[in-house]
Amino acid sequence: MRHIFILFAFFLIRSTVLAQTCNAWANDTMGIPETGRTLTGKYLETTLKKNSVVRLFRSDDGKLYLRLIVTENFYFNKVAMLEIRSGSKSYYVKNTKQHKLDKTRGMFFTEIFSNYLVTLKEHGITGVIFGEAETDFTRADAAQVKQIAGCMYDDITQKKQRHE
Repeated sequence: MRHIFILFAFFLIRSTVLAQTCNAWANDTMGIPETGRTLTGKYLETTLKKNSVVRLFRSDDGKLYLRLIVTENFYFNKVAMLEIRSGSKSYYVKNTKQHKLDKTRGMFFTEIFSNYLVTLKEHGITGVIFGEAETDFTRADAAQVKQIAGCMYDDITQKKQRHE
């Protein structure tokens, strides 16, 4: 009986945390660094173990963007291939620039497609390779990314179902 109670409590707490994350949408604008264009939309964001930040942004026109702020392996203003690892899968972005936010943080910004959102929902982000440097993320980091990607995916699919 005690095991059943513990299991029930675990699922109750997990669903409460997930519901809180999924209700943490924020409406905002976000600038595209390369073009200077400003997008309006909403986002979900999570801060990872080493203070890196992952933001998934959905613009009002339905496009999806990933903003990744990193706190190690800097190549400020360098343009190179960005590889975002999600388990055994990778998402490649050509001609990506690492923007300097300050001396301890760099930022990547890219449009992503809905099929990659599914990958993020299933695997999170386990690492990033840019230039010659590889940055690995913990399992807990990947789980946090999976959580916000799952919330965004669910929100998108629910809206599609309502319009059908």
